[in-house]
Amino acid sequence: MLEFSFEIMSDSNINIEYIYGSELFKLNLFLKNGSWTIHPFDGMLLQNRELCKLVIIDLFKNKYFQIMLAKENIALSSLRTSIELEPSREAEASNPAERRGGRWDDPIDQTEEFIGNHSIEEIIQIEHDLLEQRVTFYGDLLKKMFMDNYGPGDYEFDKVQSLVRIFKESQGKMIELTNTK
Repeated sequence: MLEFSFEIMSDSNINIEYIYGSELFKLNLFLKNGSWTIHPFDGMLLQNRELCKLVIIDLFKNKYFQIMLAKENIALSSLRTSIELEPSREAEASNPAERRGGRWDDPIDQTEEFIGNHSIEEIIQIEHDLLEQRVTFYGDLLKKMFMDNYGPGDYEFDKVQSLVRIFKESQGKMIELTNTK
């Protein structure tokens, strides 16, 4: 059996099977409210937060998982988990009905808090840094693909290369924003 396998159920739902150690774990990746969330189905993961964290971290490092995400145009950095892997003290102290996954339920509150705490220059810099992380990640993925005998002319390689180009162009436009006042 393969270490990682998946089945696309719909445009917004992917079933994943992943072997960690010698144990098979079933997870679901689904799109809800514009965010991709990974949810473990296995009771062992739901009951043991440390094991769940180890399995998900290992899954995120898996090259086949990363390539599947790239093919489906899902950014690794944008993934969320359905269970909080590292609850903050604030989240533990607050009412669970008020908090879900370490984020406020009301996106308007999140937006207002974010805007109130950051200048436009800081927001642009945050977005620029996120794009830099994407460029680095997909650049590393291209190197790995090249080492695995993929290259220009290969459909998947060309798609990932296009992602890198788009991210770099976006970074350039963000730099232009910071230079205009």
